[in-house]
Amino acid sequence: MHPTAVAVERYHQLLRESDAAALWARFQEQMRENLLYFGERAICNVLRPQFLHPQEYDLIAAATEAVTGALHKIYAALRSGELDCQRLLHLSPAEAALVALPDLYGAPDVSARMDAFWLPGPTLDQGDLHFLEYNADSPGGLGYGDVLGDLFAEFEPMRRFAQEYRLTRPPVRSRVHRTLVETYRDWCAATGHAPVEYPNIAIVDWRTVRTRNEFLLSQQVFQAAGSRVVICDPDELTLRDGRLWAGDDFPVEIVYKRVVVNELIKRYPDPAELMAQPLVQAVAQKAVCIANHFNCQLLSNKALFALISDEENQRRFSPAEQAAVQKYVPWSRLVADQTTRYNGAEVELVELIRSAKDELVLKPVREYGGTGVVLGWETDAAAWETALQRALAEPHVVQRRVPTPRDTFPIWQEGALHFVERMVDVDPYVWRGSAVEHAGVRLGTSALLNVSAGGGSAAPLFLAERKR
Repeated sequence: MHPTAVAVERYHQLLRESDAAALWARFQEQMRENLLYFGERAICNVLRPQFLHPQEYDLIAAATEAVTGALHKIYAALRSGELDCQRLLHLSPAEAALVALPDLYGAPDVSARMDAFWLPGPTLDQGDLHFLEYNADSPGGLGYGDVLGDLFAEFEPMRRFAQEYRLTRPPVRSRVHRTLVETYRDWCAATGHAPVEYPNIAIVDWRTVRTRNEFLLSQQVFQAAGSRVVICDPDELTLRDGRLWAGDDFPVEIVYKRVVVNELIKRYPDPAELMAQPLVQAVAQKAVCIANHFNCQLLSNKALFALISDEENQRRFSPAEQAAVQKYVPWSRLVADQTTRYNGAEVELVELIRSAKDELVLKPVREYGGTGVVLGWETDAAAWETALQRALAEPHVVQRRVPTPRDTFPIWQEGALHFVERMVDVDPYVWRGSAVEHAGVRLGTSALLNVSAGGGSAAPLFLAERKR
């Protein structure tokens, strides 16, 4: 039996031997006390973390590093003009204005997440891994998962489990803070600013977002590390005397940008109005360090998966990156009336999309959170044709379907402990465009695993290895 499956079964046994009703009741209280809510919904509805053996995680992390390296090669080619950014990514005028701002500290994706499906193989050095998207624009959930792991570690079944298994779970919020400060120091070196030992941080997003509790959780850790922290709306920022200010009396050294670039553009679609917004002005005038940088909009564009998947671009990658892309990235193409290769043969892309809908997914290149994604195998022919016409009119990618991992998780429902099947993804975290550490986990009952879309659940990740 696979070591991870053995670990899961052992944990389930310990859970059955515990007072699951009391555990669930206390867990509900703890989630409320610790702000583990997305809007009005608790972020977790299961009683088990996701377990991976360290050897499995090492395989996933190495693959993530290689594919991220390939994405950054394409990013560099787009930034330099070697690849036609406008033709390939269909940037709006507002997007083009933002991504024209200069890079000042290296990779713009200071904290990012690679969304992946992992299906264990018969042994620890084997497995079926597929990367679906790269969330390069300050993805959410890192703080939630960090605190959720703290709660799970105190479960009575987990304490007993830890007597038999060596458990590893790197802290995430402290990694976010450390990475922000490292980025700030590099930004200071590039701009000539004198670095502050404990820089002031503004966590910036709209007041109405449902992830606000996560900002409060991050604020706690950032302040414990020595930084002063405010949470504010982009429209509460002002630029004066060459500095960015939150309110009247809080000078900002670092903006931890949680507002998504697409949402900022929707609020300010006119490029002139967008570039006059104080946060954007401050970045343009090198008055503040921002992470993630607006340039992450290029890396977040789903068209990059089509570009790294295309045989035309393989020459840009190292042998290790080529091998990782071919093995772990599903076939992807920009939707257009064109000829391309599929399964080694020349095909008309539009006709392929029509005829092979059960094998394909359509995704808008700019959206996030599952918005606009159409799964061919869950769609009838008429709806699929409508989706195809939309994809021809607005920038989309088409991607080959990959198998969805499923696992059994315990839930407390109707006064009893049940073991139910959930779809699972494991999403490695990428720091400053290259380093990989820890991962998020999402569970769902549909192939669109997205907690923000409703109905899903987060779960903490623990690396578990049986003690000798």
